[in-house]
Amino acid sequence: MASLSVRARRVRIRFRLASVALLVTAMLAVVLGPLPALTPTAAAATCPCSIWSGSVTPGTLTDPDTDPVEVGIKFRADTDGVITALRFYKSTANTGTHVGHLWTASGTLLATATFANETASGWQQVTLATPVPVTANTTYVASYYAPVGRYSVDDNFFAASGVDNPPLHALANGVDGGNGVYRYGAGGGFPTSTFAASNYWVDVVYG
Repeated sequence: MASLSVRARRVRIRFRLASVALLVTAMLAVVLGPLPALTPTAAAATCPCSIWSGSVTPGTLTDPDTDPVEVGIKFRADTDGVITALRFYKSTANTGTHVGHLWTASGTLLATATFANETASGWQQVTLATPVPVTANTTYVASYYAPVGRYSVDDNFFAASGVDNPPLHALANGVDGGNGVYRYGAGGGFPTSTFAASNYWVDVVYG
C-alpha cells in the first residue's frame, strides 16, 4: 500500500506540473498573441553577377554607324559593393581597340581598362586593375569606346522599363535622365547624349 501511495503522489505531482505548463502557455498566448509562421528566407543573389548573362544577345548586332563613339548604360546596385570588371557585346564588324570606362552620374571617371584578347564576336570582358566601390541605390555609368562605330544596339529598349537582375538594375528611361548614353568624337569621353532609349549592350561585373 505504501508503494501505491507513493506512486499516486507522483502521478498527482506530474499532473499538476502539466497543468501549470498548459496554464503558462495559455497566458503567454494571450499576452503575446499568435506567433508568426516561420517561412524560409529568400536566398541572396550569388555574385559575381552582371545585368545580362553570357547567353543573351542583342537584337541588332551591328549598327551601320562608322563614326568613333563612346556608348554606355546607366545602372544601380541594391547594396554597397564593388565593380570588378566591364563587359560589352561585340559584333564582328566592331573592330579596333576598345577601352572601357566607369563613371559617376556626374562624369567623374572612376576606372579605365583596355579590352585585350577579344574574340571575334560575343561578350567581351576586362578586369579592372582595382575594384571600384559603389554605393547602394546610386546611379553610375559604364561605357566603352568603339573607334569604328559598328556597335550593337537596340532602340527603345529602355523606353518602357529597365532590366532588373538583383542586385543590379539597368535603369528605365527617365528614372535618372535618359538611358542609354553616347558621345561622338575620337577618343571618346563621358557619354551624356541619348537617342531612342537605346541599349548599347554594356555591362559590369559586381561582386
